[in-house]
Amino acid sequence: MVRGKVMDDSIWVGQHFQAKEFRCPCCGANTVSHELVKTLDMVRKKLGTPIRINSAVRCVAHNKSVGGAVQSYHIPREGIGYAADITFGRIYNKALPLNIIRLFITATDILMGKGGIILYPAWVHVDMRHELECNPYRDVSKFAWPRIS
Repeated sequence: MVRGKVMDDSIWVGQHFQAKEFRCPCCGANTVSHELVKTLDMVRKKLGTPIRINSAVRCVAHNKSVGGAVQSYHIPREGIGYAADITFGRIYNKALPLNIIRLFITATDILMGKGGIILYPAWVHVDMRHELECNPYRDVSKFAWPRIS
């Protein structure tokens, strides 16, 4: 099991996010890339509404339990996680398809090809794969999207 460093949960790691929001629910690892936090802060600022982190740092065991990719950017490398799945806060009830697309477009605009981004039906995956000098593209054929004919 990969275990990352753990920061005090109450530490603000960005303008809008605390360390606890990035924590692996299994092992408690919560250290993330500063660039990822900076990017998420910019997304939140541009949207003008809070965003929620569904999943960020994941140990190998937790990643496997949620069906994550074997080489997921959520799994810490040298103690640092490079990915987060984001959506809108529950209290705002904004996780409607149109708003998720808005979140995806906003994040894509801010990343400007520097990181990875994947649109899911209820959240958006954002990662900093360029920091690890990885391929910027990912096969998304496993995702069950409706066919458009």
